[in-house]
Amino acid sequence: MDHLGGRPMELHQIGGALWRQRLLVLLVLAVTAGAVAVGVALAPKTYRATAVLAAAADPGTLASADDLDALRGTLAELAGSRGLLTEVAGQLDVERDVSDLRSAVSAEWVGGTILIQVVAEDSDPVVAADLANRVAITLPYYDPSAGSFLFTQTNEAQPPRTYSSPDLLLAIGVGAALALVLAVAAAVARDRRTSTVDTGAVAEEATGAPLLAHVGVPRDATTLPALYPGTAAADVFRQLRIALEAQAAGDPVSRVVVAGVRPGEINVWLGANLAISLANVGRTVLLVDGRMGPRHGRPIAAEPDTPGLFDVLAGTDLRHAVSPGPVELLSVLPAGDAGSEPYESMLETTFADTMAEAEAAYDVVIVLAPPLEVCDDARVMAARGALLMVVPEGEVSAPALRAHADRVRSVGAGLLGTVLVGRRAERVLT
Repeated sequence: MDHLGGRPMELHQIGGALWRQRLLVLLVLAVTAGAVAVGVALAPKTYRATAVLAAAADPGTLASADDLDALRGTLAELAGSRGLLTEVAGQLDVERDVSDLRSAVSAEWVGGTILIQVVAEDSDPVVAADLANRVAITLPYYDPSAGSFLFTQTNEAQPPRTYSSPDLLLAIGVGAALALVLAVAAAVARDRRTSTVDTGAVAEEATGAPLLAHVGVPRDATTLPALYPGTAAADVFRQLRIALEAQAAGDPVSRVVVAGVRPGEINVWLGANLAISLANVGRTVLLVDGRMGPRHGRPIAAEPDTPGLFDVLAGTDLRHAVSPGPVELLSVLPAGDAGSEPYESMLETTFADTMAEAEAAYDVVIVLAPPLEVCDDARVMAARGALLMVVPEGEVSAPALRAHADRVRSVGAGLLGTVLVGRRAERVLT
């Protein structure tokens, strides 16, 4: 069966694909049914006719019942002999080759009776019936019993109304099975290419990483509910923090890059609240805005002339660029004013050293990275660290999500897990 992310699809997943691609399924079924119908209509037809000959024992015969049965069997075998069929071929109104007649004619003694069935097949129903009757009439002249039988043709063959080959029921059965297989294969293949990730199970299968949270889109992405511990809104990020720490327990990480698959303020909202939640439990946290340049959204620093990540990468001391955050133990490193200057080369050459310095000074560094669809910055930032992927529900296909996950891992970054953002109420999986 088809696979997603290396795991076999379950029946309910196949059923969902069939329903979503129901128009394609109906089209495949209709086309296959039409092809089977055309194939049956164009296929050469064979008609089968049967004549029945009775071989009763002559009252004066001395042969035993067992001997007579054996003779009836031998007589049936003689129906396909070349000599008999050569004689019959000369009696037909149409020309038929004797070699063809040998494969078209057969006879069988019906065990426990005195009857011998003669079956003949031909592309013409009239010829099939005539052939069966002529073989039944001629067969007594080849009697091997030396007069032990009295012959009577009890059932004269009639031209058949329908063909015997191709087998219509078999064709319908095979066609139905083929149509079903093709419909399922087409629906699953198209669904994988076009359907979007809308459940945690699909997100996990596509990324090969656990789903840590499934949250709803906030009404205001600038709010910081994690600032108010004990509230239901803050509890969402507390549980996300617990899930994240549990996932990283086996291989602790000090740098977590938060990156959305697609652009949106929701990525920043999640990363900022996660940083606050970590600081609330005694972790020293540095929140880094890695979205350098004007194309990546609003900066988290209020003052445009505040030194930031761009300046640190250009040589500014990290301590001079860091500002206090909204809670104790949380510090913020804004993106800085990169303007139109290229920063990609600095990101590849000095970012790792900057993060090493930050990780030595803080328990956890949270980096807000540009979306994965926009550029490769998040992958570069996550090298030798870990990435938390933010996936919008219903907007990204499973193959595209799988490709993003593979690209993240290709630089040696770990994929801690995913957060699925949808329209449902905020909740976190632990």
